Amino acid sequence: MIYKGKERKTDIICYILIISIIAGLFTYFIPKPAFAYNQKKGIVQVDDALNVRTGPGTNYAKLTNGGSNVQLKNGNSVDIIGEEYASDGAKWYKINFSYNSSALTGYVHSNYIYVEQDIDYTQDADFEAYLTKQGFPETYKDSLRRLHAKYPKWVFVADKLDYDWNEVVENEAITGRSLIAMSSISSWKSTETDAYNWDTGKWYGFDGGSWAAASKELVAYALDPRNFLDERYIFQFELLSYQSSYQNISGLQSMIARTFLNGTISDDNGGSMSYAQAIMDAAAISGVSPFCLASSIIQEQGTAGSSHNISGTLAGHEGYYNYYNWGAYASGGNSPTVNGLIYAAKTDSFSLRPWNTRYKSIVGGAKLFGKNYINIGQDTIYYKKFDFVGEPYTHQYMTHIIAARNEGLSASNGYSDEMKSSISIVFKIPVFKNMPNETCPLPTKDGSPNNLLSALSVSAGGLTPTFQRFTESYDVTVENSVSSINVNATAVDSRATVDGTGDYALDVGNNEIKIKVTAQNGDIRTYRIHVNRKAGSGGTNPPQPTEPPTEKPTQKPTEKPTQKPTEPPTQKPTEPPAPLTPSYSVNKISANENSGLITGISEKMSVQTLQSYISVKNGSLQVTDKNGAGKSGIVGTGDKVRILNSSGAVFREFTVVLYGDVNGDGEISIKDAYLMRRHILGETRLSGIYQTAANVSKSNGGITIKDAYIIKRHILGESKISQ
Repeated sequence: MIYKGKERKTDIICYILIISIIAGLFTYFIPKPAFAYNQKKGIVQVDDALNVRTGPGTNYAKLTNGGSNVQLKNGNSVDIIGEEYASDGAKWYKINFSYNSSALTGYVHSNYIYVEQDIDYTQDADFEAYLTKQGFPETYKDSLRRLHAKYPKWVFVADKLDYDWNEVVENEAITGRSLIAMSSISSWKSTETDAYNWDTGKWYGFDGGSWAAASKELVAYALDPRNFLDERYIFQFELLSYQSSYQNISGLQSMIARTFLNGTISDDNGGSMSYAQAIMDAAAISGVSPFCLASSIIQEQGTAGSSHNISGTLAGHEGYYNYYNWGAYASGGNSPTVNGLIYAAKTDSFSLRPWNTRYKSIVGGAKLFGKNYINIGQDTIYYKKFDFVGEPYTHQYMTHIIAARNEGLSASNGYSDEMKSSISIVFKIPVFKNMPNETCPLPTKDGSPNNLLSALSVSAGGLTPTFQRFTESYDVTVENSVSSINVNATAVDSRATVDGTGDYALDVGNNEIKIKVTAQNGDIRTYRIHVNRKAGSGGTNPPQPTEPPTEKPTQKPTEKPTQKPTEPPTQKPTEPPAPLTPSYSVNKISANENSGLITGISEKMSVQTLQSYISVKNGSLQVTDKNGAGKSGIVGTGDKVRILNSSGAVFREFTVVLYGDVNGDGEISIKDAYLMRRHILGETRLSGIYQTAANVSKSNGGITIKDAYIIKRHILGESKISQ
């Protein structure tokens, strides 16, 4: 299992191209003239914002309006009135559009505009029957109809996965499993407590510090296949096995024409060959699509190919190359590049390592793709990122959450319009159980997400429980004499606004006070205080009748009862029986009364399974979370197992420890390895039962590098942590 963290981002690639242009490295490209063009409609498709230029290329100034740069947003409509080519050969659209009530004209890169075309939507009964037979949901069909109308030879296969949508999103959003560039807008980054520091307002860095954990909303967007069913992005679902009938060197050369791969390298026989031929060799040997291999290299190394991973000149690692960045992730104090070259220098006959020539790296790395991914069912770009083969989520080539989308665009560019129209390309499109009716949108909010309070207090009574930033509900009890109360609150982030503080008049009984904290990005958190004002000494003082009763009592108060009251019993009432002392037995796991620990449980063990391992007589069994609330689902470190006597009192209490489960979610993952690393580096400290769980070597020397190594091997599937 390989975890990849280093992925190139489009804006970085553009920056490299700008520098290259300035340096005169692309002077051999001859600018192409503008030509007549039939106006078309286009839709902007970008992650956050798209700059508009005054001419075709990034060497032209940004278009401004009212003194500010003009930026188009995802979904904006434009009129395409022409096409021109930049000095680097990239195609740009000349567009007319409306911006802040002004009609403007400018240029944008063609990669970020989806061209709407008039397509004949004549009903195709055979295709409709095919979609139904495949099991595509209705929310997929309209996009597939559009594609079929334009490319009738394309084949769409519904890959119906036995995975619940919400479960998949939760698992892919686990901190450390899916990453996004640290420079991304705030709504793309996770605010889980192990991904975001709510005290400082900064995100924790991963893979060398330049990556942050992706937000659950961005993960859902990237997972939802319906976001990518257009002629460009659908190629992340293309079957990646080598199809020699139409995946040829001509198409490959078209794909790599504007990149460093449009050059030559030394072969292994003292001669030279083109990158294109080396990649075609790799495809034939590995069984992997040459377009997939080329787009992976470009995604990893950038269009300029200036990375040290393939320079062969990095000090201490001279003469080694790693085109696909196998093993290139930060660990052991090394950068991703260094670890990738260490991986390249190892000996392995199957993958042709050591990769001490460019050709061996290209071909050998492709063989690993075939063996480890394509030939075991992870046979699309989408499935390289999102793994549902065998043990799900554990065998993912890249952690960059939108890498599949980016690589899909590169793969699409490898096909000419003629090829797309004439070839029966097969797309394997995932369908999950219980998918939402609406397509998951791309998050667009920016600004600080911090909407926590640092302090909350009241002028009378006291908050129950004691104020904690993440606790949003409190109770306060005051005497009847307290007719009003003052609420004071302070936000952690000075850019957040707080509403609901001040004086409140109190009614007798319950009063709810809401304090709303609005973060800079618009996210709202509501704290609630329930103030109970006691009744007066007369209780609730129900109204008294103003008139005496109209009827006389049936019996005078002074009259004696006609019958003597029953004599009190001569014996005292029976005392309730003393609670029985419970006994219990444990099977398959261990319960140590001296340490108070339950050990020997397995990853993802359910509460029901744990309960089946413990038998109790003269009492009952209770499983709770660390705070004492009833537990369901998966058992994790910190959960409590209680043996209760016949009256419900606690007879024995044990704390669960799953060695390696440092965060208490019942699994051993990158998330736990990250917390352990921060503890070893002194950045944060683990304590209590979580420190015990991190000591996977069970040594007396505390948490060390040895523990980090053991948990890493467990995550990679090389060995299992002993419980």
